[in-house]
Amino acid sequence: MADGKTVLTKPNDIVKKAVDTIRVISAEVISAANSGHSGIALGAAPIMYSVYTSMKIDSDAPDWFNRDRFILSAGHGSALLYTVLHFMGFKISTEDLKTFRTLNSHLTGHPELNTKIGVDCSTGPLGQGVAMAVGAALAEKRLAEMFNKDGFNIIDHHTFVLAGDGCLMEGVSYEACNLAGLWKLNKLIMLYDSNHVTLDGKAETANGEDTAKRFEACGWRVISVSENQGTDGITSAIAQAKTSADAPTVIIVNTTIGFGARTAGTSKAHGAVLSAAETQELRERLQLPGKPLEVDSDVRKHFSQLIKNQTAKKKWDAVVSNYKKKYPAEYKDLIKFISPEAAQFIVTPERKTMSLRDAGHTALNQIAKQSPRIYGGSADVASTTKAFVDGAYFACGVREFAMAAICNGLALHGFTPYCSTFLAFSDYARAAIRLSALMDLPVTYIFTHDGFGNGPDGPTHQGNEHISALRLMPNMNVFRPCDDAETAAAFKYVFEKRKPACIVLGRGEVPPISGEKDFGNVEKGGYVISAGSGECKAVLIATGAEVATCIEAQKLLEKSGVGVRVVSIPSFELFDLSSAEYKSNVLGGGLPKVAVETGVGALWHKYISADYDNKDNKSGLNRNRIRSADYVIVSFDQFGGSGPNGKLAEKFGFTAENITRKTLELLGRVL
Repeated sequence: MADGKTVLTKPNDIVKKAVDTIRVISAEVISAANSGHSGIALGAAPIMYSVYTSMKIDSDAPDWFNRDRFILSAGHGSALLYTVLHFMGFKISTEDLKTFRTLNSHLTGHPELNTKIGVDCSTGPLGQGVAMAVGAALAEKRLAEMFNKDGFNIIDHHTFVLAGDGCLMEGVSYEACNLAGLWKLNKLIMLYDSNHVTLDGKAETANGEDTAKRFEACGWRVISVSENQGTDGITSAIAQAKTSADAPTVIIVNTTIGFGARTAGTSKAHGAVLSAAETQELRERLQLPGKPLEVDSDVRKHFSQLIKNQTAKKKWDAVVSNYKKKYPAEYKDLIKFISPEAAQFIVTPERKTMSLRDAGHTALNQIAKQSPRIYGGSADVASTTKAFVDGAYFACGVREFAMAAICNGLALHGFTPYCSTFLAFSDYARAAIRLSALMDLPVTYIFTHDGFGNGPDGPTHQGNEHISALRLMPNMNVFRPCDDAETAAAFKYVFEKRKPACIVLGRGEVPPISGEKDFGNVEKGGYVISAGSGECKAVLIATGAEVATCIEAQKLLEKSGVGVRVVSIPSFELFDLSSAEYKSNVLGGGLPKVAVETGVGALWHKYISADYDNKDNKSGLNRNRIRSADYVIVSFDQFGGSGPNGKLAEKFGFTAENITRKTLELLGRVL
C-alpha cells in the first residue's frame, strides 16, 4: 500500500526500498517535466544513496563551511540529485520537484550553484565537474594547512564527485586527475558510474582504455564495486577511501543505465523520458505501487532517521568553540575567511616605463600580501606571464582547461584565485571561464602577450579575436590597461569586487601615461587620458599599448595644427554601465573618431557611432545609421605574421604615423 500508512518492510530491505524509491521518484519528476535523463537517475541511485549517507552534511545548514562537498560532474543526472536532496532534508519539497525544468524553477535542467538547496556547483559540460572537484579538494588541503592545529582539525572534509563515462572521456578530467594524484589529494573521492554506455551507443566504440590502470598511473587508489554488491559494497568502498593518507580514490561502480526501464542497458536509456504508463510499470516492477511522487511512510521514516543522524556540524561547532579559546587570532582569521568583509587593497604602481606583465606581477603580489585568499596557478608560463605569488602558487603544467576549472573549485571554497597563460591560449580554458561567469565566481584570468607580443612566434601565438570573444561573455569584466597605473587600478578593482574578470596585459614596455588619480576613472571603464591642446577636431580611442601610440599620434597631429583628445577604455563593460552623459562627454559627442586596438574591430562600432552618445544601453548601436565617413577603425582583423614586433606593427598599421595619416584623411572627408 502507498496510502500514507506504514508499509511493513523487512529491516534489511529498507535500504533497497529507499534506493528504488529514489529511482521511481526521479523518473516521475522527469516524466512530469517531459524532459530530462532517466538513464543515470535509474542506474546511479545506489551510488547517490551511499554517498549522501556517508557524507558529513547538515540539511538545516546547507552551506556549513566544513561540510563534505558533492559535485555531480555528470550534470544531466540533475533529477537524481534533486530527489536525493529532497529525501535528505534539504529545502526541496515535493511541490518543488514538480517544477523541474520549468521556467524560474530552482531545479534547473542541469545543476546550478545554489547552496541553499544543497547544490555545491554548476555542472553539465562533461568533465568540468571532475576538475572543479580537484580544485575543491586542493582548497580543503590548503585551508587545513592554514588553520588546523594539533588536536583541532577545523578543516577536515571530503569532496565527492560523481562522474560517468562521458566525463572521463573529456580531456579536462584527465588533466585534472593527473594533478590530483601528483598533489596527493587524499580527501578527494570519485564515484565512477561505469555503465559502459554513452548517448550514441556502447562506450567501447569510442573508448578502449583500461580506466583502472589509467587512474593507477596517475597515482590514485582504485576500488571496484560490482553491481550485485549494491549499496553495501559502495558504502564499504567509501569508508575505505576515507582512510587514504596520500592519494585520491576512484571507486568504479558497475551499473546498468536505465535500471528497471524497458530500455535498460542501452543507449536509448540515456535521455529517455518515461511515459506515465512506463513509470507506473516501473513502480510495479520495483514493487512500489502507488500514485506518481507518492512515497511509502516507512521510506519517509527511514530518511527522517538519516536526517537526525546529521550530527557532524554540532560536533564541529564544539571543536571550533574550544579552538576560539586556545587560538583566538587564528579563529578570527577563520571567521574572516568564512564570512568575508568588503576588501580594500592598497596597490601602488611603480610609475616607470615597464611591461604590463611586470606591472601585473607587482600589483598581484602587493594584493596577495594583504589577503590569504589569493591563490593561483599557471599553465607552465608563469616565468613569462609573471603571474605568480611565492607561497601562493601551484604549477598546472601545460593544462589551461584544468587550470581554469581547478580555480573554479578553489573559488567555490572561498578563495580568490588567479591563473594565467598567453591570450592566444585563452580558448583552451574558455569553457571553464564561462562557468566562472555563470557561477559569478571571483576567478581572475591574467592573459599576457596580447597583440603582437609574440611577434617572432607567429600567428598561432598572437591573439586578435580573443579579446572580443572574452568581452562577449555575460558577467565577465575584461580589462586591457595601458600602463602600470591602469594595471594597478584594474587589479585593485577586480580583487576588491571579487567578481569574474580577465586582465589582458602586454609584453612590451610602455611609458607611464595615467596617474594614480585616474584609479577612479578606470573604475568608470573609460576616460579622457590626454585632452591635448587647442580645439579638439577628433577623438582617438584605444586600449592597452595602443594608447601610448595614440599619444604619439596626438603630438604629431598637434604639430600639424590639429587638436585631438585621446580616450582610454580599459574596460568596455564598466564603460557601458556609465551614464549616457558621461559617455558622451568622454567620447566628444559627434566628433569624428579613430578607434585603435590590436584586436578585431567589430565591437568598436558602438563607440564610434554617433548614436552611441544618445543611448543609455549596453549595445548603444544602430548599425543602419553609422556613417563610415565619420570614423576609422585601426584593427587586427586577420591572422598576423612571424617577425619582430615593430615590423609587424608597421605592416598592420599600428604606428603613430599611420594613425596620424588616418586621422587627417578622416578629417579631410568630414570637414
